[in-house]
Amino acid sequence: MKFKNICVIGAGISGLVTAKTFIKDGYNVTIFEKKQGLGGVWEKSRTYPGLSTQSTSDTYCFSDYPMPKSYADWPSAEEMRTYLTSYAKHFGVIDKIRFQTEVIHVSQKLATNLKWVVTVKSTDTNSRQTQEENYEFDFIFVCNGIFSQPKLPSFVDQEKFTSSGGLVLHSTEFNDTSIIEDKRVVVIGVGKSACDIANLAAKTAKECTLVFRQAIWQVPRYILGLVNYKLILLTRWTEALFLYREMGKVETILHSVGKPLVWCYWRIVEKLISLQLGLDACGMKPEHHIEERECAVIASPPGFFQHIHSGKIKPIKSSITRFVPGGLELVNGETIPADVVIFGTGFRQEVPFLEEKYRQILVDEEGNFQLYRHLIHPEISQMGFVGYNSSLYTPLTSEVGAWWLLDYVNGIMPLPSTLEMYQEISTELDWMKSHFSKVVVGGTCITSFCLRYIEQLLKDMDTNHQLVIWKRIPQLFSVLDISMYQKLRQELNSYR
Repeated sequence: MKFKNICVIGAGISGLVTAKTFIKDGYNVTIFEKKQGLGGVWEKSRTYPGLSTQSTSDTYCFSDYPMPKSYADWPSAEEMRTYLTSYAKHFGVIDKIRFQTEVIHVSQKLATNLKWVVTVKSTDTNSRQTQEENYEFDFIFVCNGIFSQPKLPSFVDQEKFTSSGGLVLHSTEFNDTSIIEDKRVVVIGVGKSACDIANLAAKTAKECTLVFRQAIWQVPRYILGLVNYKLILLTRWTEALFLYREMGKVETILHSVGKPLVWCYWRIVEKLISLQLGLDACGMKPEHHIEERECAVIASPPGFFQHIHSGKIKPIKSSITRFVPGGLELVNGETIPADVVIFGTGFRQEVPFLEEKYRQILVDEEGNFQLYRHLIHPEISQMGFVGYNSSLYTPLTSEVGAWWLLDYVNGIMPLPSTLEMYQEISTELDWMKSHFSKVVVGGTCITSFCLRYIEQLLKDMDTNHQLVIWKRIPQLFSVLDISMYQKLRQELNSYR
């Protein structure tokens, strides 16, 4: 069966590159985006002041569309929006997007060649009236991302705090610095958004308290002020130093006879980071080792630990028991005065629009998504998922994932049996549970093996077994030239 009409849900990084990939191959593509602008996590209404990328501009880009050299090494949210808008215009994607159009239901019509029926709710910008419409598509790509549904916990007596004048926000709702000026601010969490906002509050608020349960590893942008952290954590060599369930000859040697050397390497890295940031002195040294990654290693915001050591940010390892008028009470019995409480507590990964019978087989009881290669479900036909993995190379992992799906839709790439795909899903998830200190974001963490993951997708697509990837991407100790993956794709196509 030849598919023609493609639906893409979400106009973030993954949605844009998926749409571009299928448009280029001649498909009719429609993108539904519920926000006013494109960008996903970088869309203007969702970004807080001072937000920037975790990865550098040369690693956080598409293989055929590098970021401008004028951009900062760690691009700002505004630069990211500009880059993604330019990308969408350059490849003819922008005209395919229907903004302010939310997908509210997706079901499959068994009587019409398994076409998907997509119900959307759109808002007229002039009349402000909403309307619902139904559309039929041959294939759907879910690209709403792993950061689409803010996780905002509720606590006992929270209304007493707000009724007394207190303000409670999720990080995605914090869009104006004036909200915290001269206020007592409490930030909950210790991930990227929590640390960024606490760092900003240290400069503008009356006082700032950071409440967190467990410390995570934060890496300075420059180790010892000299070496860009991407040379420590974002190379093919470093990835080989992380244990993985499928290892080549080099990795097998490193994690057997070379295990003492690998152990020493990570202890040296930990020691350098701890000394540079003063983790022991401020009580923010993680209890787990850095190689036991939980998809939560972050690039420390510049100045963050200086603010902690100076007392401008007060870190407290605890959790909330209840809100009280004018503040909140912690498990350790301490009461923290607060005017504004901002939750940097992350997101839930959900597909609320998908028909219930499909949600039941897509997500297990623990909330983990059952996706083969993080891209398709073995028993949900004519649907793909892009961006359903946590990666420091998000544009590239989504781009190669879109190539994989194009080959799949075009019938070029054979797949294993349903049973074999389920076994692969289960094996990977079980491995992550046993080796990571915490499996997060619906079991989609690929941070410590994202380059291996990309190469696995390319290997799947290489049905003629012509590519020898490690010979074509020779960089081992240096940061990858992302454009080489576009050359790989072109070389792969030339063999067909």
